Amino acid sequence: MYGSFTKGEADAYSDIEFVIFVDDDELATFDPIEWLDQIAPVALYFVNEFGVGTALFENLIRGEFHFDPASSMAQVLTWGNEAGFPDPAAMLILDRTGELIAHLGQISGPGPDRTDPATVAWHWHTYLNWILFGSTVLARGERARALEILWYVQRCLLRFARLIEGSTDHWQTPSKNVEHDLSLRTYRRYVACTASLANEALERAYAAAWTWGKELAHTLSVTYELEPHEALLANMDERFDAWLHVDLGRE
Repeated sequence: MYGSFTKGEADAYSDIEFVIFVDDDELATFDPIEWLDQIAPVALYFVNEFGVGTALFENLIRGEFHFDPASSMAQVLTWGNEAGFPDPAAMLILDRTGELIAHLGQISGPGPDRTDPATVAWHWHTYLNWILFGSTVLARGERARALEILWYVQRCLLRFARLIEGSTDHWQTPSKNVEHDLSLRTYRRYVACTASLANEALERAYAAAWTWGKELAHTLSVTYELEPHEALLANMDERFDAWLHVDLGRE
């Protein structure tokens, strides 16, 4: 098991998430729905866009199930490069061979260092990429597409804020529990970066995301060396300044 239940964060609305290793010689004839029906009646089972088996149970619980060959069990060792994992006892449900517990023991811990300077710099570049992309699409008039891209910008902003406030437990899904993980001031700044397609809300959100993003980067630059990219930032400033004064009718 992985996810909220293993971390003591689950409630009645939480998904269930498992990796099940099936004997290689039985995997070809293994029936996921028949197996899942032993847990609870399954209303729908399909493989989602990420290649993961997804079950929607009749009781409105959603579950993700990776049915992988037993011979691939060593893949567990790579998970620690992506996220932190709790004590193996919180994850292990059944281990017929004793092989799985050994792998889980090696990935248990806080996970990768989110404060590594190269990682922080990469996220700064990622933020610049997404906000330039989204604002260009918005300038073209593709508002629906710009709203979709804004989600990627918001993820970057929340990760910057988590770094600054020392709250990186939910790094993989930075919006998770943000109402409680981060300060009220930060939450209000984030709210200003959200939008609908109505009127000029999207332009306002992008402008707010740009202003906040630069402030967060300035704070981070005290500890981390972030390239200023002065020419790019100056041109972006001009773009958002034009939106604020012309498109939004501000004086």
